[in-house]
Amino acid sequence: MNQDVIYYPESSIKEAVEKFETPFFIYEEKRLRENAGRFRDTFRKYFPSFQPLFAVKANPNPDVLKIIADEGFLFDASSAGEVWISQKLGIAGMHTGNYLGADELKMAKDAGFTINLDDVSQLDFLKEIGVPEKLSFRINPGMGKGEYESLIMAGPDAKYGIPYEKAADAYKKAQDMGAKHFGIHMMTGSNVLDEGYFPAIVGRLLDTIANIKEKTGIEIEFMNIGGGFGVPYRPEEKSLDLERVASGIREAVDKKCNDLQIREPVLMAEPGRYVCADAGWLVGRVQVIKDSYKKFVGIDAASNDMPRPSIYGAYHHISVLDGGDKQEELVSVVGTICENNDQFGKDRELPACKRGDIVIIHNCGGHARAMGHNYNGKLRHAEYLIEKNGNLKQIRTSETVEDLYRGTNI
Repeated sequence: MNQDVIYYPESSIKEAVEKFETPFFIYEEKRLRENAGRFRDTFRKYFPSFQPLFAVKANPNPDVLKIIADEGFLFDASSAGEVWISQKLGIAGMHTGNYLGADELKMAKDAGFTINLDDVSQLDFLKEIGVPEKLSFRINPGMGKGEYESLIMAGPDAKYGIPYEKAADAYKKAQDMGAKHFGIHMMTGSNVLDEGYFPAIVGRLLDTIANIKEKTGIEIEFMNIGGGFGVPYRPEEKSLDLERVASGIREAVDKKCNDLQIREPVLMAEPGRYVCADAGWLVGRVQVIKDSYKKFVGIDAASNDMPRPSIYGAYHHISVLDGGDKQEELVSVVGTICENNDQFGKDRELPACKRGDIVIIHNCGGHARAMGHNYNGKLRHAEYLIEKNGNLKQIRTSETVEDLYRGTNI
């Protein structure tokens, strides 16, 4: 059994539920730093100039972002909101939006981000806002991989990126418009646990780089291979062997650059969940136990807090605080939204619960509260941080009903 999946900071969570109203999210600074440092150092072992970026969309809480930036990460932003918080924290990086207009591109450019265009047509917007000297394009390499079909971000059905066959034309047009320094980017999938996939997809990108050079003479100076670095959600799943990933990419880069006679670009990558997913938990309290056609354990959190199970049918491991000595039973853990997909876990063997018990949902540090919503008039809840010294710090307050209607005429 993968102990990383079932780990949670038990003593800190016990302290938190005594002090704070449930439900809430809680993150562990120590684990955030460990994950970020492991990613950074493993790649720099093979690529000394490697520059990591953090995918802000995974967890945009400013206190979380400060910790990750302190570990040497720049930011990967994809929206005006993500640019805004990055600018507030004084960190730039790469901006990879899709289907955006001139206003958002200007905001990112003015904030110091490297602009990474999703399509050649967006060059028309740069005519309006000014063509930067340094520019990148997102490439669709024609293949992708993901935990769920909707998370495959490259290939014929993906809305992202320039088809690799058309890449050279895009770079030539940008060069003719005045851009002088060029990068390349891809983001092909999500939560990939197959180590061999990453060298293969990097090889495809290097083929594209060689084709660009052959047709335009442009030397690509930096290569962002995106994210998609997976974490295990189920106890039986293995963790991604990052050493194998990085060494495999090193071999692919060495071989391709030699065979294709191209200069090695500076390597970049933009993990999100790899850094933060297993460093956060959603903590709720049992409110109702219902014996129906099956047994339902209803907690005070709901899919508006963490919608991955309702959107993707995603699995998240569930623990019951102080449940070690209790007899297990088959239950479904559900929330309070009026939708039947508001179920955190279906038909799970869990320690028998009673009203008031604390339920802990794992892997909620990334793509959890960030994906939350207010459907059914539900409020999103507070966030806390377990600092390195063990202190508990509130890093976001709960929403209020007034927050829901701010800006209306009520």
